[in-house]
Amino acid sequence: MKNFSLFSALSILVFSATTLAQAPRKASPGPTPIKIERATKFDGNVSFPKIGGWTLTPKYVYPRPELGYSVSYESPEGGRVTVYVYNGGLTKIPNDLGGVVADEMNRAKGDIQAAVNAGIYENAKSVRSETINFGGPNGRVKTLYASYDLAARGNQLHSEIYLFPYQNYFVKIRATRPKASAASPAVVELLTELDILFLR
Repeated sequence: MKNFSLFSALSILVFSATTLAQAPRKASPGPTPIKIERATKFDGNVSFPKIGGWTLTPKYVYPRPELGYSVSYESPEGGRVTVYVYNGGLTKIPNDLGGVVADEMNRAKGDIQAAVNAGIYENAKSVRSETINFGGPNGRVKTLYASYDLAARGNQLHSEIYLFPYQNYFVKIRATRPKASAASPAVVELLTELDILFLR
């Protein structure tokens, strides 16, 4: 009887060990992945710097939210560089220069012709249309670019359009000044400062 009890006890231990060995093991929880995000989502607000030789105008907010806002830099010589920041009603704008960004550039070019048709400009001649570095040869922001020679109220003007995506927004820059000062160092300096501002 004693031997039987010992045998039974050993049998129960062996059975229990076998059952535990065959039972599926529960995976131990690994480290919880940490998702790193911006502290605050970029909402389109940009702090534009004051730049010597230029007067920075207050931000103008357009009545329709999808049109965003604009600020202008104005020079005593009659030059104006206007920066528009807007999303066009889109929630996602890819960070490349094709697709909706290229479509938006075509719309900006169409605005030039619409201004001619409305009599704002007497004529407009397309000079260049290409992809360039925004801040010049040393610039790092890739942008779609178009330039025009314009005539308005007898004045000969040179106007440039720069357009690129920035964190799900369009940034469009119109730089217009008297044709004689198209290569002004002040304009080059201003565009270089804006290139740094919009580095991704």
